[in-house]
Amino acid sequence: MQQIIEFLQNNMQIIEISLITIFAIALIILFIFAFRVEGKIESHTKRVKKMVTISILSAISVILYYFIKFPLGWIIPFIPQFLDIQFSAVPIYIGGFMFGPISGSIIAIIRFIVKLPGSSTLGTGELADLLIGLATVLVSSIMYHRNKTKKTAKRASISIVFVWVIAAVLSNWLFILPFYMNLYGFDAVLGMLTVIPGVNEQNYMLLYILYAVIPFNIVLSGMVSFLTFVLYKRLSIVYKKI
Repeated sequence: MQQIIEFLQNNMQIIEISLITIFAIALIILFIFAFRVEGKIESHTKRVKKMVTISILSAISVILYYFIKFPLGWIIPFIPQFLDIQFSAVPIYIGGFMFGPISGSIIAIIRFIVKLPGSSTLGTGELADLLIGLATVLVSSIMYHRNKTKKTAKRASISIVFVWVIAAVLSNWLFILPFYMNLYGFDAVLGMLTVIPGVNEQNYMLLYILYAVIPFNIVLSGMVSFLTFVLYKRLSIVYKKI
C-alpha cells in the first residue's frame, strides 16, 4: 500500500495530465453521439419554437444562479462556506430532456458566458461548472433520448448524480483547489478548510474531497436531479400545447 502511495505521489503530474486527457476525449465522444441523437431536420416553425424555449430556459438558469443560492455549511458544519446550493442546472437538464443533448449543452454554455463577468475565480469555478454541466447533460440526455420512457427518465436522472460527482471530484482535484491556492495562497485556503475535522497540510486534498466535495455534490446533484425529473414532463406537456 505504501508503495502505491509513493508511486502516485512521484507521478502525480503524469496522472493529472492523463485524467485531463481522458476527460477531454470522453467529452468529444459524447458530443459526437449527441449530434447523432439531436441532429434531425425540423420545420422552420418547430425550430423557432425550440430556439425561443432554449432562450427562456437559459435566462431562467442565469436568474437561478444569481438570485437563489445558499451555503450548505448552514446545515452541515464541516462543509466550507464557499460551496453554495443553487439550482441553475435544472433548466439545463430540462432542455436536454426536452430537445436533446446539444440543446442542453447550449444552455450550459450560455450560463457559463453570462457568469464570467461576475467571476471571483478568474473563470476557474465557472469552467468547472461548465465541464460538469456538459458531462452530465450529454450523458443523461443521450441516455433518455435513446428510449423515451418514464423508466429511462429515472435512470437518466440518476446518471446525473453519478456523472456530476465524478466530474466534480476531478475538477476540484485538478483545477479548482490548486487555482485557489495559487490565487489566494496556501495558508488562506487551508484556513477556509479548517471546518473539516482533522485537516492539515498533508491531507487537505483528500479530506476536502471526502468531507466536502463528495457530500456537497451528492446533495446538490440529487436535488437538481429530483427537480428535473418532477418538472420535465409537466413542462414538456405545456410546450407541446403551445
